[in-house]
Amino acid sequence: MLSRRRFLIGLGALSAGSLAAACSSKPPSDSFARPVETPEPTPTKPVPTPEPTPEPTEFRVAYLNLMSPIATDANDTTAGDTFEDRLKLVAEELRSYRPDLAGFSEATWTASHGSAVAKLAAELKMEPLFVQANPWFTTRTEAQNRELAKQIGFEEGELILVRSDRWVVQGATPAWLNPRTSETEGRAALHVRIKGPPAIPTIDAFITHLTGGSERLRGQQAESFAAFVQAQRGGGPAIILADLSDPPGSPAYEAIRALGFEDPLAVTNPATCCRPSVIGEQPPPAQRTSFIFSAGWSASVAGPLADRPAQLADGRLLYASDHNGLWALFPVPKGSGGS
Repeated sequence: MLSRRRFLIGLGALSAGSLAAACSSKPPSDSFARPVETPEPTPTKPVPTPEPTPEPTEFRVAYLNLMSPIATDANDTTAGDTFEDRLKLVAEELRSYRPDLAGFSEATWTASHGSAVAKLAAELKMEPLFVQANPWFTTRTEAQNRELAKQIGFEEGELILVRSDRWVVQGATPAWLNPRTSETEGRAALHVRIKGPPAIPTIDAFITHLTGGSERLRGQQAESFAAFVQAQRGGGPAIILADLSDPPGSPAYEAIRALGFEDPLAVTNPATCCRPSVIGEQPPPAQRTSFIFSAGWSASVAGPLADRPAQLADGRLLYASDHNGLWALFPVPKGSGGS
């Protein structure tokens, strides 16, 4: 079995103490589940075939804003109270879907709730790559920012998980976007390069989450992100996972589209943001702010993810996040061979 390296970038080990230990602990030693093909995928739900294929015929991608467990309203602790159960729902849904690559925004560590990075990586038996976005001060060194996160008991950033028994990670590069959201919070991006089969030797995956400020500010952050994508991208297909906090047609959206990336869900445009709570009956999200973009590669099918609640033992309904996620399948040319 291939070595499972840990690319924990930026704040990396999440804190110098217990979180670092959590993220450095290896997932169970049994073999990774192998990705499988979907011969006739439906436009509404990804359904895996019962047996794995001898070589990859598709590249499965998923993306979700996890919803931080930190409450901004001291009188409403729902986000933190449900954090463990919500991560279990995410893991259950993704185990059914069997992604080759999964991206998450608002991947957190807190002193009270532990590490979402470590928990999801272990549950899904995938290789984690992480970049810290918050807290991050440009006037402090990496070590000082790491110590600050330890002191305040919180960090949040972008996470990519890769099924690296088949798709080998060749490297990862972080970036911090300009302008900052505030004095105490930055916005980050992560590039992960993956080795593919001969027909597509490399796959470039990018992730970011724009938030705070105004539509104009997020548009500027998107331009900063676009420059990062252009600088990092190789000659193969590329995928962008992003919560832009703005809808299609916004400056942030157009900055990415201007790079030549397509939006496989442009026609159906499923709403992803945001339900008022994750507990009980909730109105559907009103607008779309989350996206899977692709260039040099067209999705054969795509749709919403984690958009339905599960029922808890006490009978209450629970959603995985205040956001809906997205999934997309990208075909791998036949006869290309695995590596």
